[in-house]
Amino acid sequence: MGATADVIRKATTHLTRMGIDASWTTDSTIEGRITSGTLVVDAGSGAQRLPAVASADVSRAGLTLLPHDDRTILVTRHVSEDRASSIADRGWGGFVDSVGNASLRAPGVLVEITGRRAPVVSGRGTAASLTRAGLPVTFALLVSHENGLRLSQRDLAAATGSSIGTVNRVVRALRERTPRMVGPSNAVLRPRELEHEWVSAYSEMQPRAWPEERFTSDIWRSPMDLLDEHLPPGALLGSELAAAQLGAPIRPATALIHLPLTARPQLIRRGRLRRDDDGPIRIRPAFWEELLPGIVRTAPSPLLQADLLLEDDPRIDEIRKELFKSRH
Repeated sequence: MGATADVIRKATTHLTRMGIDASWTTDSTIEGRITSGTLVVDAGSGAQRLPAVASADVSRAGLTLLPHDDRTILVTRHVSEDRASSIADRGWGGFVDSVGNASLRAPGVLVEITGRRAPVVSGRGTAASLTRAGLPVTFALLVSHENGLRLSQRDLAAATGSSIGTVNRVVRALRERTPRMVGPSNAVLRPRELEHEWVSAYSEMQPRAWPEERFTSDIWRSPMDLLDEHLPPGALLGSELAAAQLGAPIRPATALIHLPLTARPQLIRRGRLRRDDDGPIRIRPAFWEELLPGIVRTAPSPLLQADLLLEDDPRIDEIRKELFKSRH
């Protein structure tokens, strides 16, 4: 039984134990690990058919990316109290998890249970391609695919600063998945699915793994000033500023720059930057050693999507959807 199917079974079992008849009907499978369907619940006053999406694990970005409206129920492994608030804020109709937490509202049905903790389980950790060490390699594979290139393991190691051992583990993990993500010569076989996974994993990990610093500049009075600035080697515009560079109808409130550690002193001198927790210049450590072929000035698709999701702003999310509508 797959992880998502197991989550559905446990979630409906918990509802039944609460005295609510519950069943699931699958409509389709999205990207191999996400299932859309109908959750049917009956607390004694008639069956209610609720649109639902089931996925064993859902990141903060996934709450936005997964298809849903204000009636859709999320079925997942565990929903913490903080995550319950995020689900409501992002316009879901409710949730049911596999440990007994639930938020359901329908004619004749009212359930609000939070605070039940997920059990500690042993088993395989995060896939090698989605760990802190693996994300740069997976990113390089996605970007090279988008630019019609195929990089060898040595090329991937040089571009990301990763060891050959790390690159080999990531590539092997992607080749051994079912269905395979990477084929011969490191060709990416399922780019949209892999991109979705990368965006979700990076969005969840970024605040801890690549924390930002904020600055005020004596030179750049407005974030838009950086659109005409010559950036240090390896630096890329991100988030709102990159969206503006690509023609989105937005006036950035901040300027996010992905910056390699070696280029940091140069940018600070050039902009006469001063540390300021509320400053409009945001520097986020880059996870690459050198820019891949085809990357020019702005963060490429996977990274820019993650940047915009991390802003956690409905206005910016509409711009993300418009910029990347062909990917949804």
